Amino acid sequence: MKRFIFLIAFCLSSNAAQAKILFHDPTGKELNVAFDSFSERQVKNLSPSDIDKKQYLLGLLYLNGDKEFHVEQNCQKAVELLTDAWEADIADAGYALATMYYYGTCTEKNVDKARGLATQAAQDGYILAQRMLGMAYVGAKWEELYPYDIRKGIGWLSKAGNAGDRQAAAHLAGMYDSGDGVSKNEKKYFEWLKKAVFTKFEERNIAGFPALANCYENGKGTVVNLVKAYKYYDLSGTAGVEGKQRIAKEMTQEQIDEALRQSKKWQEEHNVQVGGGFIRRAN
Repeated sequence: MKRFIFLIAFCLSSNAAQAKILFHDPTGKELNVAFDSFSERQVKNLSPSDIDKKQYLLGLLYLNGDKEFHVEQNCQKAVELLTDAWEADIADAGYALATMYYYGTCTEKNVDKARGLATQAAQDGYILAQRMLGMAYVGAKWEELYPYDIRKGIGWLSKAGNAGDRQAAAHLAGMYDSGDGVSKNEKKYFEWLKKAVFTKFEERNIAGFPALANCYENGKGTVVNLVKAYKYYDLSGTAGVEGKQRIAKEMTQEQIDEALRQSKKWQEEHNVQVGGGFIRRAN
């Protein structure tokens, strides 16, 4: 009997290990690059080479239709291809099917099926599915999937956020900032804010720079650092002008110059120009 249980456990763990994620990037950029790399003939050729990947990509094309690839919407083909990819252990396809069953897109609405698919894809490490579960558990989205459970929600959002998902990290930052379902915690707010601003998938996410600058200016969740505050206000462009004017009164000219040097370096490294210029300290 024990040997039988061991064999079941072994088989389950083996199947889980076989799960494959084609595109880790939750922003969809990697997926778009993949479509750009295939010609119409290549993506429609379901030969043994990369067949699982092509089933997934072609399934997405049939889901909405695509003029560039001369594909008309075909719900039956979309469901069949994505199901084939899912049965071949492509976690991306599981998430796609979960959203389809949840909304009733190209198939009948079936929340139970959506729940099972999303859970397995999340357990396989698919970031979007992890965010999906996290948002569902905290009651922010996908409410029908799971009952409210803040502990589980934070757990799944943390997995997604730590894996590089900006939206999951930003939502956690907001929760700890406002005390939504959790105790207010400035340190955790700052930690998740940084993860939302600096992700490996979005290197130029300047929308969070004003909030980051505010933390360094006021010591919110971190130590006061006016040089960093000025740097991030500068990188915020026009949105940071008022902040720079305010803290310049508390800084030496050397500190301002150092902040601008750091801002310029960041812009050069990321090939962007967003700084709003420097403001000399009032004498």
